[in-house]
Amino acid sequence: MPALDRPIAADHSGSIVVDAPFGLRGGVPLYGGQFAPQSLVLATSDGHPRAVSYTSWVPAATIRGIKKQPFYRLLVSSSNYIPGAPVVLKATPAQLAAAAQNARHMHVGWVLVWTKNPLIAKYLVTTGFRLDYRADGAAVYRPAG
Repeated sequence: MPALDRPIAADHSGSIVVDAPFGLRGGVPLYGGQFAPQSLVLATSDGHPRAVSYTSWVPAATIRGIKKQPFYRLLVSSSNYIPGAPVVLKATPAQLAAAAQNARHMHVGWVLVWTKNPLIAKYLVTTGFRLDYRADGAAVYRPAG
């Protein structure tokens, strides 16, 4: 998927790439939604740390740690959009501000959205991201600043 990954691979900042829907798979319990299998292929090619996991076992402590990150917690809740439903973020302004600050602190530089989910798009824009481009079935968001 060179059209999708070329700009990410050209960025040598070491920023985190997050795939949405976001989830950890492996063992029990699972966390988040089913993620796009393409994200696992890209994780090996562009040299950026990825916030995606499909392993034989994800320790409960790791899941607890991820759930403590406001950016990931609200991203997971934004993934639960039902087509046709109102596009309403279920988060307070303080929670959204904390998620935006958390994304900056973790150095999230790219978010690849693999579904047509207007709630994820609204969440990303609200937390300081902008749509940068679309390629290979994904919408790519970057920090707006």
